[in-house]
This record gives sequence, C-alpha cells and structure tokens, in this order.
Amino acid sequence: MVDNFRVVINIKKTILYLDKIITNFPAKEKVLRDKLSNTMYEVLEFTYMASELKEQRKYYQSRVIIDIRMVDFYLKTACDKKYISYKKYQKVSLHLLDILKQIYGWTRNEKNRETV
Repeated sequence: MVDNFRVVINIKKTILYLDKIITNFPAKEKVLRDKLSNTMYEVLEFTYMASELKEQRKYYQSRVIIDIRMVDFYLKTACDKKYISYKKYQKVSLHLLDILKQIYGWTRNEKNRETV
C-alpha cells in the first residue's frame, strides 16, 4: 500500500525510529515502552480514520493531537530517567512537532472548506 498523505508518511517514519529507540529500555519500564509504542500506532490509526470518516474527522484529528502530546510526555519521562539521550528526545520531538503542525494545518483547511 502506497501512502501519498504526507502526515501518514511522517508518522510511519517516527514509529520506525521510535521502535529502534525503545528496544533499549530496561525491562522494568515495560509500561512506558508499551505506552509509547501503542500510542504511536494509535496516532497512525486515528489519522487513517480521520482521512476516511469525514463526519467524524474533527474528533479523530483532535485524538491525534492528544496522542502526540502524550507521546512527547512519555519521551520526556524517558529522557528524564536517562533511557534516551536528550539529543534523541529533541530529534523525535521535532518530528512530532512537524506532525502536529501538519494536523493543525489539516484542521484549519477543513474549517476553511466548511465556511465556503
């Protein structure tokens, strides 16, 4: 399946990068590792749902925004506990910020279409 949707491509890249990072988490941090992974997959799932289900698009777009902010919190926690370096935290956070900007732009574009 080929995705032409830029947001989906960026989310997939971020998921793949995070998967490499979280494999080094200690076994005692299974909950943090699982929450990080599951939330990123939810971001991808909700993005697909928002693109397909027009009547519920606003709901799924807001869920994507919420989940991205949660991922950033999980990453900050991992950085504070020294499971990831600050440099990796910054790198992933920039990717998440980019995705957030794209989602906000998508939301703004939808509002503009409704007013026309």
